[in-house]
Amino acid sequence: MSLPVSLRELMAERPVLGTFLKIPRFEIVDILALSGFDFVVCDYEHSQMSVGEACDVVRAGLARGLPVLVRVPALDRGDINRLLEAGAAGIQLARGSGAAAGELRKLVSYPPLGTRSVSLAQPAADYGMGVSLAEHFERSNSTVLAVGQFETADYADGIDAAMAALDVAFIGPVDLSVDLGTPGELDSAPMRAAAEAIEAAAASRGVPMGIFAGSAEAAADAVARGYRYIVAGSDLTMLGGGARQFSGLLQPVGG
Repeated sequence: MSLPVSLRELMAERPVLGTFLKIPRFEIVDILALSGFDFVVCDYEHSQMSVGEACDVVRAGLARGLPVLVRVPALDRGDINRLLEAGAAGIQLARGSGAAAGELRKLVSYPPLGTRSVSLAQPAADYGMGVSLAEHFERSNSTVLAVGQFETADYADGIDAAMAALDVAFIGPVDLSVDLGTPGELDSAPMRAAAEAIEAAAASRGVPMGIFAGSAEAAADAVARGYRYIVAGSDLTMLGGGARQFSGLLQPVGG
């Protein structure tokens, strides 16, 4: 299988910029790839798509050389295996801190690193044509990313063990603010304290930090703070913003 650029290698060189994809259409993947994003996160948690449609998004990304991670709402072994066998660049787990991070690592990794189910009769292994089991294990274990979202008030529970299991520690600021009792106040004292604690734990393990940015300014601020994996907005927010802007320009025409 022709793999897109390794995000792990790219993050070692510079920050990477992605966006959430909620509309499971190849045209959306094409446009985001052509627009210069480094990756997309197919949002299987907050969208109206099936796991089959998420797999189609992954395949469309591969065709464009655009890495596609998939955000999942829970640790479902079957769904995760199907998404990775379609060629997903990684799995991003909602509420993926604490013990859940260790379980995520097991499900995205082949032995000896994890417990992922084994088959070469699938797209990510080139259907077993010209690739050995050992080669597929090495390629997958070295490239597939485990991204855990820190977005609950118990973010500090088991944080060191969580960092040891993750490739990216991702702060979900809106959910975290709600769980900390300061809904939408992303610069509150509890939010700053949480971010600093998560950043410190990640730094101690050499784990790149990730975050959701709701604006270009927030994305630039994240880069300035040393974050390496930034997910800015979504296809829906870009569509809505562009539509409103275009409609506003046309209002004088329509009277």
